[in-house]
Amino acid sequence: MNKTATEPRADAKSFHQVLAGHARTQPENVFVHCVDQDKSLTYGALYALSNRFAGFLKERGLGANDRVLLLAENSVENLAVFAATLRYGATLATVHVEMNQAHLAEIVAAIAPRIVLYQEGLGLEEVIEGAEGEAVPLGDWNADGGSTGLFAEIENFSEEDTIESCAGPDDFGVIFYTSGTVAKPKGVIQTHATAWYNYDATADYLGIGPGDRVFDCRSYSWLSAQHMSFGAPLVSGATCIMAKHFSRSRYFGWLKDYDINVGFVVPTIVNMLLNQPVPMSAKDLPHLRFLTSSSAPLLEEQWRAFEGLYGIKLAQSAGSSEGGNSAAHRGADRKIGTIGPALKYQDIFVIDGEGNRLKQGETGEIIFAGGKQQAYGYLMPDGSIERLPVDGHHSGDIGFIDADGHLHITGRVKELIIRGGMNIAPLEIDSVLVRHPAVAEAGTIGVPHPIYGEEVVAYVACLDGLSPSTAEMLNHCRSALPEAKMPKEIIFLESLPKNPRGKLDRGALAELWKRDHPPMSQEGLQRA
Repeated sequence: MNKTATEPRADAKSFHQVLAGHARTQPENVFVHCVDQDKSLTYGALYALSNRFAGFLKERGLGANDRVLLLAENSVENLAVFAATLRYGATLATVHVEMNQAHLAEIVAAIAPRIVLYQEGLGLEEVIEGAEGEAVPLGDWNADGGSTGLFAEIENFSEEDTIESCAGPDDFGVIFYTSGTVAKPKGVIQTHATAWYNYDATADYLGIGPGDRVFDCRSYSWLSAQHMSFGAPLVSGATCIMAKHFSRSRYFGWLKDYDINVGFVVPTIVNMLLNQPVPMSAKDLPHLRFLTSSSAPLLEEQWRAFEGLYGIKLAQSAGSSEGGNSAAHRGADRKIGTIGPALKYQDIFVIDGEGNRLKQGETGEIIFAGGKQQAYGYLMPDGSIERLPVDGHHSGDIGFIDADGHLHITGRVKELIIRGGMNIAPLEIDSVLVRHPAVAEAGTIGVPHPIYGEEVVAYVACLDGLSPSTAEMLNHCRSALPEAKMPKEIIFLESLPKNPRGKLDRGALAELWKRDHPPMSQEGLQRA
């Protein structure tokens, strides 16, 4: 971890201070509203709930670094528990249930939670039964009474501020799991201070504060939504409007109906709105300042096409689980083709193969070394903790910094497939394929796709005399993989290409795909 990450955090606020401050200055302002539930939670009500929840956790003996596992979809209750756990000072762990289904039992064992809060109806009974700690259904919160689950239980505790935060700035605040970048998932750990710095830096570049409204429809199990539409409004006093899922037909309507100032998208959403246009433009959205895209690079031609079609400004941001939010355009002041400058707590630089810093305009591996925003380390599958490197996070991305200080990403060192903003490890797909009794070896790559950015394609070589059908192989994969990770095409070869060291050459597979599948024309891209 960067040395600055271990220095005193005198300027980082505790989340107890954050919630108490908003309850004092703007108790009637809305913190979060869910359009699907038609339910709002004000800052005053959030503070009262958080104080009750603090009593609930304290009675059960939880303290700093004790873990509360939250398994739930987007809802007002989800964000209430997230904020309340941070306010008390315990550690909040989130997992995307669907994307990590194959590893869920192992993940829960590694987290070893004292409390498991779960949404009923998600098929989690077996996982809950095998988990450590007390299992409590999340239930529903209702301001007018009739709350259920956890929210009924905490009604027995005082809503007055009688319990101080039990955490210091360097105690663990959040553990989150990505969409599965490795076959054996590792959690990423943020301290309470790290979380605050990321939230504050995000609010700063978005330019939001009390009275501003942001909109998101991404899962709050993922870091990007946690930083942008949960944490940034929370520390700045803005309002988060959320939906449970993206809807192409309703997205712009939500922005209009709720007077949204900043909306969050990923390149897949941009592509969907380009390929099936909606009759809406900037003049129909007078309160909207810009949309900001993250999670995967936004292609310049799609960027320009979107702004040309809708007249709505698109900004871009970049970050990582390990390095935190790292670079972004400041509000609507975007520079097309770039990611933007470093955030206020970040130090971004580029190195060559020997680890030497490169000058402006020189291309190399991008390093995120903002110690205040860098995660503490990994929670490994066996429950141990692995600290991050002291010299910053080596992103695996290739790029350069231009004369204006804007970051450009031009490629990836890593072999991850980014499908719709979701990171997919080829090795995980390979390991499923080779479990088929007819398969000798497998190699998975990401190939260009007009909507998702990349799509999953697998190459397979079979054992002599065996020739399973494509349908058989897909059925085999479907038994072990969620739909988003399923290969959309399986190509059979006699043998897979190897590098001089005898290892699978994914680059050669990518070249083979390019040879057999010429890139689509821009006209074809728009029609796809």
